Parts: sequence; structure tokens; C-alpha cells
Amino acid sequence: MKFRSETRRRAVEHTVDGITHTINKPHQVRVPVLPADWDSRAIKAASALVLVLTLVAIVWSTVSIGALLQGGAGYAAAVLFDVSWLTVLILEWLGRFDPAKREFARNMGFGLVAITAGAIFWHGWLLDSIALAVVGAAVSVIAKALWMAIFKHVDKPLSEEDRQWVDAEISKANAKLAVAGVRRRVAVAEVQARAEILAAERILSELDDEANTAEQIVDEEPVRVPLASPNTVRKPIEPALSIAELARQQVTAGASNKDATEEILRVRPDANPESVQATVRREARRINGPYL
Repeated sequence: MKFRSETRRRAVEHTVDGITHTINKPHQVRVPVLPADWDSRAIKAASALVLVLTLVAIVWSTVSIGALLQGGAGYAAAVLFDVSWLTVLILEWLGRFDPAKREFARNMGFGLVAITAGAIFWHGWLLDSIALAVVGAAVSVIAKALWMAIFKHVDKPLSEEDRQWVDAEISKANAKLAVAGVRRRVAVAEVQARAEILAAERILSELDDEANTAEQIVDEEPVRVPLASPNTVRKPIEPALSIAELARQQVTAGASNKDATEEILRVRPDANPESVQATVRREARRINGPYL
């Protein structure tokens, strides 16, 4: 086994003039060198070669099908043919652990390659060149076959029990993703609902304030008492409480909106019941908060 030297650092104590500090001191360590993974290098080299051949196939099909579509924008449309089956090829690799998804992507890739090869063959046929038609159509087919060989080589077969275990793990992960998505949507909906409730309560509070402004002004005016005669014994007169003050007293005492309204109407029978109810609601929101 081969070894190589690596420079590493370790913490050591270093003392100067009686003062000790911890420093990082470099030292050499011999570590084993892993043998070269020629299998991995070979599959990477094969994938690189197939990728180059795929680029050649894309250029060839683009030129051929673009000419078939009379050039210009036809070349842009021609790129679609090879890009389509290359995209499905990537999906086939992503679905290598799901037989159903892999089979669907593989079959769709065969169909798309057949369409591409048919268009190239048609172009050669119109040019009265059977060789150009056959060989040109075979370029994309060969690229597809080479990618299938690469996938077949790197594919790791699973037993039926292992496949079921993998499916269960994937299902569990998908369930977590689904739950996370649902919870995110529920959270967004709750935020929007709370915002709507707050906006509606604010509008209702403003409407109540506007509806009770005039009545509050009347309620809070001091009571005019007629002048007494000179021989009348004068007694101190207590100012009457407004409906808003009575509502605050009832809400502070813990009375419900209904009980507070009934008590205020008992004390002030001349008050408007609807106005009293609105005032009680407003004061309750101010004291207890919008959600109580």
C-alpha cells in the first residue's frame, strides 16, 4: 500500500518568559493512499465520449431538420427534436429507483427518438440520397442506444424486498413534503383570515365611533338645573355619567355586553338601546381586546 505525507496541526503549549499559551504546531503524518478506481474513471470517460457524440447528433439533426423546415426559424424549431428526448433521458435517470417512472420515461424517449430519426430520414429522402437518409437518421438512434448502455451499466439492481423498502422510504419522504406543503398553505390562509378579521373589526369600530359621536356629545353635556328660589335649601348636585362612562364601568366590573346594556338602560331609560349596545361593544373591545 502506498502512503503520502500530509501536514497537519495540533494544539501544543508554548511558554515564553514564564507565560504559557496554546498554539497550533504543524507536524507530518503518513496516510494511506487509496488505489485508483479504474471502474469509476472508465464510466466517466465513456459518459464523456457519449456526451460528445450526443452533441454531434444534436448539431446534425438541427442542420438536417432545420433545412427540412426551410431554414431561418426552422433551425430553432429543429433543436426541439433532440432536446426533447435528452430531457426525457434525464427523467429516466432520476426515476431509476421507480420502475413505473423509469419505464414511462424510457418509452417516451423511444418515441421522441423515432420522430427525430424520421424527420432526418425524410430530409435525406427529399434530397434523393438514401445513404444520407439512413445514416443521418441513425445518428440520433446511436446516441440514444449509447446512453441506454451507460444507464444499464451503472444501474444497481434491487431485490423485490429491497425495492419495497426503498418505495416505503420514498413514500414516507413524499408524505412529509405533502404535509409541509399543506401546513404552509394553512398558515398562509390563517394569516389572511386574521388580517381580514382585523380589517373588518377596525371598520366596524370606526362606524360605531361615527354613529355614536353625536349622542356622546349630548350625553356628556352637563345637566342644566333650574335656578332655585332664595328660600330654597341648595343641595350639591352630582353630574350625570355619560353612556360611555357607564359602559366602561360595567365592562371593567366584568359584566357581559348584554348585562351591561340592560344595566345602562335601567339607569338611563331615555337612551337609545341600539346606541347603548354599540357603545358597550366599543368599550369592550378597547378594554378586553378585539378577540374577547
